[in-house]
Amino acid sequence: MARRPVSKLNENQMAARICNREDNHFYKHKMIKEILQMYSDEIYKAMLNGERVQISKVCTIIPEIKIHEGKYNMPTCNKTEGNPPPYAKIRISDNWSMRENMNRKLMQNIKNGIFGLKKLLFNVKEIEFLKETGYIPEDADISDYEEE
Repeated sequence: MARRPVSKLNENQMAARICNREDNHFYKHKMIKEILQMYSDEIYKAMLNGERVQISKVCTIIPEIKIHEGKYNMPTCNKTEGNPPPYAKIRISDNWSMRENMNRKLMQNIKNGIFGLKKLLFNVKEIEFLKETGYIPEDADISDYEEE
């Protein structure tokens, strides 16, 4: 069973959130959006140059370069010519405290009858498994979670 699609948060929506914060009395939406776009551009440039990018309190984005090695008896990679080209890869290392806070929030939501995070809910198959394992009571109402 497929998981329900999660909405993506773009620069415009993030700027609107920042603009509407109680502690923001000075910055207008357009200025915040422009700053976020500059931030995105700088992250993009840094990644193209092979730099690690740390987003405070969230994660670290780590660029990696790889080659196809002749492992697992892959004869195409053991040749001296005609091998697949090297490639770049992105690895994301999450922040430990962020992960712990998300796990804490998830468990709190389950206790309160919300089966998932606010915008990322378990699907029916996962809820059934959580019932079997005892995380969710057998008599829990999952009518809101039925797939459309």
